[in-house]
Amino acid sequence: MRIANKPASESAPGTHRPPERPLFEPPRIRTEEEGKRPTSWLEFFFDLVFVVAIDQLARRLQHGVTGHGAIVYLALYAPIWWAWVGFVLYTDRFGTDDISDRFMTLVQVSAALVIAAAATQATSDRAGAFAIAYGVFRLILAARYAMAARHVREARRECARQSIGFALAASIWMVSAAVPAPWRFWMWGVGFGIDLLTPFASPRMHHIVPPDPDHIEERFGTFINISLGEGFVGLVEAMRDQQPWSGTLLTTAALSLLIGFSIWWGFFDTLDQAPVTEVRRRHRTGPYKIWIFAQLPLAAGVAAGGIAVGKLTHDADAAVLENSLRWLVCGMVALCYVAHAIVHIAYARAGAGRQGWLIAARKVPTIGAALLLGALGQGLPAVTVAALLAGAAGAQVVWNTWDRAHAHPSNGEDPGPGLAHANH
Repeated sequence: MRIANKPASESAPGTHRPPERPLFEPPRIRTEEEGKRPTSWLEFFFDLVFVVAIDQLARRLQHGVTGHGAIVYLALYAPIWWAWVGFVLYTDRFGTDDISDRFMTLVQVSAALVIAAAATQATSDRAGAFAIAYGVFRLILAARYAMAARHVREARRECARQSIGFALAASIWMVSAAVPAPWRFWMWGVGFGIDLLTPFASPRMHHIVPPDPDHIEERFGTFINISLGEGFVGLVEAMRDQQPWSGTLLTTAALSLLIGFSIWWGFFDTLDQAPVTEVRRRHRTGPYKIWIFAQLPLAAGVAAGGIAVGKLTHDADAAVLENSLRWLVCGMVALCYVAHAIVHIAYARAGAGRQGWLIAARKVPTIGAALLLGALGQGLPAVTVAALLAGAAGAQVVWNTWDRAHAHPSNGEDPGPGLAHANH
């Protein structure tokens, strides 16, 4: 059983390259003798830049929210998030942080910045730039796997398959820049489909190079943490632009903070690496894949929720909250708790059993409350909507705290980190 809140690695964050290591170091599999794989400073830098693209994409929802706009946001978020996942999984498997690794990351960072600059107009004037930048980003990943196929003998076939698949998808994205809408967007769908399915064409990869539980947990946790923090930029901007600060505005801002903190608490207080560990221990990838893909709705909900609470605070003094904004904030809170539930399903399948299923089921009242508020909350002011959502989200914190207070570690009960391990 893991100790609650223990850092993922004693040497994290960051690594430095000792002088005796070669400047050029080809991709290789990290051996168990080398110990845990800490997150490098380069990876942290990459995350901070990449979240800029996520923030800019979420700002598509800043000026008028429609059902179509929300669907387009989610449709664009998925490939951008998948691009980040591709970088994480490659560096976890074969990253050496040598000079070639750093320069290839520099190119990917450059592509991510172009994606960020084009994100708000990705389906209109800057669709071509968005497609080319995304294609370049994925083409670099294909090149990385091609290098790994050459140097990592044990995984040559699997790396070659991934390189070919990612290169094909990247080519479709780049060619789409010269194709008019709506065919361009159909090509994006095909390209993303190939991107998404490519890892499934080499199922033995997880057995040859199992994911490092500490590193993967830390990488995904860091990304959610940064996204949550970035989400409050909108709230700060709303407070900055409102003069003077009314009691209603300050109350709405405080409730918005409570909503975000409750989402953070619900994810991190029960964070468990057991689904990742199952790959190495039992060669079971099902819980791991569920856990990975549960991060998508959580990350998308967090990013859009940040925009929503900013607008909620901006409109705090209005007599009635706009319907579309109410739906945005309620829908994104519901989406985050759907992700929480899916994460606990992964824990249940990785060893938490009945306790994991019960915690997943416990998310349903908050999801239902958020959706009902979205559907039936016409005529309510922003502060009331924020209060009701904070109450529904805060109930999860109270419930979790109650579990912790009444847990009996001597009987193997652990409602916090280590949930699945406690039942092994």
